[in-house]
Amino acid sequence: MLTAMIRRAPPLAIAIVLVAGALVAAAWSMRRTASAGYSAVRDGEALTLGQTVRGDLADLGGPPTAADLEAVLSDHRGAGLRYVAMLDSRGHVAVSAGTPSIESFGRMERGGMRIDHTDGRVRIEVRAQFRRAWGPGRGAWWLAMEIEPAHAAEMRGAASRTLLVGIIAALLLLGIAGWLVRRELQRRAQERERERERRLASLGEMSAVLAHEIKNPLASLKGNAQLLASMLPAGEKSKAKADRVVDEAVRLEKLTQDLLKFVRTGELKREKVSPASIVREVVHDMPADAITIDDAAAPETWSIDPARIREVLVNLVDNALAAGAPVKIRVARERRVLAIEVADSGPGVNPEDREKIFEPFFTAKTRGTGLGLAIAKRVVELHGGTIRVDEGQGGGALFRIEIPEA
Repeated sequence: MLTAMIRRAPPLAIAIVLVAGALVAAAWSMRRTASAGYSAVRDGEALTLGQTVRGDLADLGGPPTAADLEAVLSDHRGAGLRYVAMLDSRGHVAVSAGTPSIESFGRMERGGMRIDHTDGRVRIEVRAQFRRAWGPGRGAWWLAMEIEPAHAAEMRGAASRTLLVGIIAALLLLGIAGWLVRRELQRRAQERERERERRLASLGEMSAVLAHEIKNPLASLKGNAQLLASMLPAGEKSKAKADRVVDEAVRLEKLTQDLLKFVRTGELKREKVSPASIVREVVHDMPADAITIDDAAAPETWSIDPARIREVLVNLVDNALAAGAPVKIRVARERRVLAIEVADSGPGVNPEDREKIFEPFFTAKTRGTGLGLAIAKRVVELHGGTIRVDEGQGGGALFRIEIPEA
């Protein structure tokens, strides 16, 4: 199905889809690259700021006071510093500024540095080593800092925004491509419908001329053949031949009548009638044991041309009985349409023939005219409705008519 849609899509729509895919792929690749480099940029930015803070503390000449740390915090807040503290070897806070993400500290180990990550912050615990700057005898101090790397977060946020913009742009492009495909398919369908109408109009004109030219000579031929057949004695070959001429003349007469029905358009003579009553009139003289009717959900009245809808139903029911009994007829109101279904128990209609079956002169019968369903389709379409054939639930063919409210 997807392959068929791609074949029917216009080249511009295909190009737009490819561009949309490339756009999303590029944005996603950028997002992955930014995510992969985020950790390195984050830690590098935090360590750089940490070195700067250590330099500021070293310049104090001795252990800092709370005011000193507040000043350092204020100086570097814009760079992402959120917390700074001096710890003893047991991890106890001697003096601090800012708010930590974690209140507790573990015992300081001999290692030079420990880095943790929590709540979007980088936590650095490093041995102060300010002996040279502060002088000997100042004790073993540890420096704790929490930093929110602004540049790294901005880089990742920009990549996420780029991905989001890429996805939105791709969706817009896909929407445009879908609209182009839909418009192209509608244009092609309208072109096919116009071509069909032109073909049917030409066929109708030709059929009307032929029907009128054949009608009178055919009536004369049939009348004389019937007269001849009545004069010949029964059982002779000549009578059998005359009867065959009569049968063929009747068949040709039926063909000319169907041709005239097919080309006839005219205005509908709509009336408020009971659809269920029309169905029962149609099947009145047909085998009762071969037909079942479900009209429990049928509307009381519907605006239709009763004579022409009767023609349609006669054709459908005759075809259904010929295909295989039992035949099920259903009449119902479904929302704002009148639905009439005629289902048979025959072999059904091949899927490839379900559109052709409504074309003029398409028939699987050896003696059919191929105009019955074409006439039915024309009458239903004059009512603003549709007719189609599907596979029945238990097999066979199911013809469904839908006629909207007038």
